[in-house]
Amino acid sequence: MARIFVFMAVVMAVVLPVPASSSEADIDATSRSVVRVVILNVGRDGGLTIRGHGTGFAVTGNKFVTNAHVIKDAAQYVNVVVGIVPPKGDQPTIAKLVNYNPKRDLALIEVPENLNLPAVTFVSNFNSESADAIAVGYPGVVDSLTGADRPSEMIKPQPPTKGRGAVSQQREVNGVRHVLHSAAIARGNSGGPLLDDCGRVIGVNSFSTRSSASEGEFFFAIANSETQSFLRSNDVSPKVSDLPCRSLAEIAAEESAREQAKEKAADEAQQASDEAEAVERARIMAQIQEERENMMALAAVLLLLAAGGGVLAYQASGAEGGKPRAIIFGGIAVMAAVGAAYSWIQRPSMDSVDARLNGEKDASFFLSDLTGSSSLQPGMLTCTLDTERSRVTTSPPPEVDFEWKAEGCHDKTQYEASDGVWSRVFVPTEDYMVRVATIDLEKGEFRNERYLLPKTEWQKARDTRMNYQPPSCGDSNASNRLADMQGSVFALLPDEPNERLIYNCKSSAN
Repeated sequence: MARIFVFMAVVMAVVLPVPASSSEADIDATSRSVVRVVILNVGRDGGLTIRGHGTGFAVTGNKFVTNAHVIKDAAQYVNVVVGIVPPKGDQPTIAKLVNYNPKRDLALIEVPENLNLPAVTFVSNFNSESADAIAVGYPGVVDSLTGADRPSEMIKPQPPTKGRGAVSQQREVNGVRHVLHSAAIARGNSGGPLLDDCGRVIGVNSFSTRSSASEGEFFFAIANSETQSFLRSNDVSPKVSDLPCRSLAEIAAEESAREQAKEKAADEAQQASDEAEAVERARIMAQIQEERENMMALAAVLLLLAAGGGVLAYQASGAEGGKPRAIIFGGIAVMAAVGAAYSWIQRPSMDSVDARLNGEKDASFFLSDLTGSSSLQPGMLTCTLDTERSRVTTSPPPEVDFEWKAEGCHDKTQYEASDGVWSRVFVPTEDYMVRVATIDLEKGEFRNERYLLPKTEWQKARDTRMNYQPPSCGDSNASNRLADMQGSVFALLPDEPNERLIYNCKSSAN
């Protein structure tokens, strides 16, 4: 196990509380998966004495990762066993060794029954060299300061200690990839997780070392690529996420920037449209003016023709045998006069500019693509995770399919309606969390939000939820009745969730 570093550094970095931040609930949530690993001597009389301890964390309901050097005595001696002490609630239990790899300094241990601890999520492609890092575990120096180093206290459930620092770099040590960081660890932290601000594992704390010139302490965590490979070789499929850790504030800022960019693009498009309209208006005005002049000129020509035809008809009517010619000339005169009058009446007015402009706009509208509405209709929906707008702290499915019914039901679960958005609150018995699912048919959007609560606050929400029986899907006035019931649970939730998954939905074939 890692040796104890300078006492005051431990006090400052480990004992003092970590400054509060928006990520603290995520760190606390993962801390529920962190256990104390106790190495026990089995006496001839069957009695147990503590030989040493470290830290581990859940990768399934009953399997835990820790360091190989933490449990090496149990692997070598038949009279040494491994004990697991959960952070809360459950009593200590004896674990068996599944496998260990001294080169990677990793071990996998298993308890006989599911302890109902949530499995951690690993960052599958972590490569940052400037991210925040939080070490979670059971440093022995804290036990000494708080009196928890006595055997009777060490086997009692205790929450782990958190220390914050930053990632410095990644490098290989003896052929094994490690994350070098400044989140202080000590003897007892070995095997505990190194987390990012979303509560996801970025490494397994292994050891610390002081430079030869004693400038300071360096802390090393086994990289996720090593741990994930080790787990898969032992038939464990870890939960992984390849998305960056972002706060809701960052996502909101990005969303605001996108909206501003859209507005700017719309303004620029409108300006271009206005300029194009001004050019088109000038063209139409010139066209109308030309048409007016042409029609007026035609009317004048026809009027002259009518006058000439009239004169010729008059002259022919007075000549001997000129009656037929008079009829012809008279007809020409009448037709020319009618044509002149029609041309004059039909000349375009300058007031028709707007009508022509709007007519061209209407034509271009009908020629454009009228599709693109995101409104959803009841039926089978396929929803795809929008990673740009989501805050992801777990390992959610990239796509979900479900049936939405007109009466406001997701599969067989009734939702309540408010301002066109349907919602349902869930308070499961595990993980101290509340989940809120919403669907917005107009936006074509499905949201899944998780609120991670302290145990006391979760218990209030759970008790409140158990005080009512939700109506069945399609019951009379089900949505309004459910709204009255759920309001008391919604009132207990924080302003913002810890995880917000936003899915864009579209109708799919049955």
